[in-house]
Amino acid sequence: MPFSLPTGSPFSRRRMGVMALFLAGAACSSHAQFGGGSGGGQPRQRGGQGQAKAGMQTPQRSQTRWEQVSTKLYDLRVQLLITREQGPAWEAFRGSFLEMATAGPSGQPMPEQQTAKDTFQLLLRDAQRRAATLATLDAAAQALLAQLSPEQLQTADKALPALLAELGGARPQ
Repeated sequence: MPFSLPTGSPFSRRRMGVMALFLAGAACSSHAQFGGGSGGGQPRQRGGQGQAKAGMQTPQRSQTRWEQVSTKLYDLRVQLLITREQGPAWEAFRGSFLEMATAGPSGQPMPEQQTAKDTFQLLLRDAQRRAATLATLDAAAQALLAQLSPEQLQTADKALPALLAELGGARPQ
């Protein structure tokens, strides 16, 4: 059924069109503000993370060791103000650091019927693997430190010892 205006009506077709657009815009705005209809009439949460049901919290996923270290390295990169020229040295350092941080024990199960000598050999190979990884990290760190400005070195001297202590399991005093 088409809508028609009586002749002489104070509302012209143009005015009606403008009002329709205004109302549609207002409806879309309120729809977006209140979660698009899926939030049960609740305003959206900060960061765009609305709740599916009232009072329901989504559990936080715990970060892996790699993610934790990667976040700390990103923060350090920002603190150091790494330049484009220093980028390749930083990436080599970052990669070596992440490898060292996540290179725990080999994860190979020790056979139940293993001799003491075999057990010591397995532990020695694991220690040698970690030592090689640490040597690679040291070389990457030396290359990076050689490219840092005096101001960057001061920042690195404040931030790196604590980060490196976490690698070794010790805490600086």
